[in-house]
Formats: sequence, structure tokens, C-alpha cells
Amino acid sequence: MSVRTLPLLFLNLGGEMLYILDQRLRAQNIPGDKARKVLNDIISTMFNRKFMEELFKPQELYSKKALRTIYERLAHASIMKLNQASMDKLYDLMTMAFKYQVLLCPRPKDVLLVTFNHLDTIKGFIRDSPTILQQVDETFRQLIEIYGGLSAGEFQLIRQTLLIFFQDLHIRVSQWCCLPGVGNYMETGVGETLTLHYVYPFETFEFCIWAK
Repeated sequence: MSVRTLPLLFLNLGGEMLYILDQRLRAQNIPGDKARKVLNDIISTMFNRKFMEELFKPQELYSKKALRTIYERLAHASIMKLNQASMDKLYDLMTMAFKYQVLLCPRPKDVLLVTFNHLDTIKGFIRDSPTILQQVDETFRQLIEIYGGLSAGEFQLIRQTLLIFFQDLHIRVSQWCCLPGVGNYMETGVGETLTLHYVYPFETFEFCIWAK
């Protein structure tokens, strides 16, 4: 088990959560100012400096239950409130999406490129919030500093640790559709670019946006 896996797991699952929430906020016609507040508040909490410092320390993965609790708290860090069924569905989609991406990686080190892709997408949500953008940029810097010098063997161990974490998770997602124009860090090796984000067709999940 690699003690360098947790930051990659947390950031990628968080990126999937934000992407899915953004899609659902748009689909349900939530006013732009409230949708931005939801994403900004979640991202600001997710990239809290002290939390990131603790996250990047070498350590074992959190338990599945503990990790799920963190994302549930993140999802409710703003004016949005998800019911339990919707939170269950959101977490299932997050985990299966990232598991799918890990399985598609041609090389173990490409897990880092998947992470960069997620962070780039997150930066797109907060381009008008320089303070939060600075938090994400600092995480980019930490990723490059810590993971840039790891060997192929160390990345192989990270990938194995991720797959062990996901091995008991088998949730059927009805269809995967590429979302054009999002993600171009990884090539499949057959002359095409693999898009790393997907549209998730699922029943509308319910949430409340509180007026604050």
C-alpha cells in the first residue's frame, strides 16, 4: 500500500463531485449567482490550507466510511442541501467515474495527469474568485513538488492501492458519453485523445438551495 495515494484519491473524487454538481445545478436551472456560491464555498472548504497540509503528509488511506463522511460534509458546506438518496447517488457516481478513469490509464503515472485534469476543471469553476484560485494553484504546486520525482514503480504502487480501494465497489452506470472539449491530458495510444470527464445519465437528484 502506498502512503502517497490519499491526496490523489481525495482530489480526483472531489473533482468528480464538483463536476456532477455543476451539471445538476445547470440542469435544474439554479440561478447563476447561487450556483457559483455553492461551488465556490465547496471548493474553498475542500482546498483549505491546513487541511491540504495534513492531506499531503504520507499516510494510509482513510476508510471508505470516513472518506464518504468528508464528501458529505463538503457537499453541505454551502447553501445546498442534498437528501440522503441523492447523496448516495452522487457518491456512487463519483467513485465509479474515478475508478473507470484509473482503469483506463495506459501507464500508472497517468493517474497524476488525471488529477491535473480535474484541478484544471475546478479552476474553471472559480476563475472569477482569485483567493480560491490561489488555494487551488498551491495544491497544483504541491502535487508537482511531491509527485513529479516519483519513480514508475512508486506510481505503480499508487495505482494498485487505488484499485484495491475500489475493488469492492460495483455500481452500474447506465451509459458513458464523452463530453467534448473537457480534458485532453491523456492519449489512448491509438491516435486519439481520451476525454476524462463524462456525462452521467441518471434520474434528477434532489437538493435544496437555501436563501442566504
